[in-house]
Amino acid sequence: MSMLKISVVCCDNTSENISQIVETEVDSTLLDELVLETTEQQLAAGEEKGLHNAAHHADHGPVTYLQEVHEGGFTVLVGAPDSLQETFIGVGCLVAFIDDEGPGHASKVGTDGVRRTLRVLKGHLALPS
Repeated sequence: MSMLKISVVCCDNTSENISQIVETEVDSTLLDELVLETTEQQLAAGEEKGLHNAAHHADHGPVTYLQEVHEGGFTVLVGAPDSLQETFIGVGCLVAFIDDEGPGHASKVGTDGVRRTLRVLKGHLALPS
């Protein structure tokens, strides 16, 4: 059994559902069983995406978007829209997105661009309570 450390962008437990990042560990075998789609991505330096949510899949409903960074990196911005907090996701990092409610998260590619693998997983990853 190989446990992977993953930073998960999710909604907090308030009526506002503000995005936050929590840390969890997941068995790599479980992740392999949940994969619906895998896409290799390369994004140019400075590309930005404003506040958005982790969208549901057309056929499978709620999903987890798991990204593994191979080169470069990107910043994820979470929190209240008027006071977003930045977290850099660099080489070797895994980050998952399940914030399908509230104002969502934003992101910006770093100065070196980013090469990453995106996996769409069935359902939402379970988080520690």
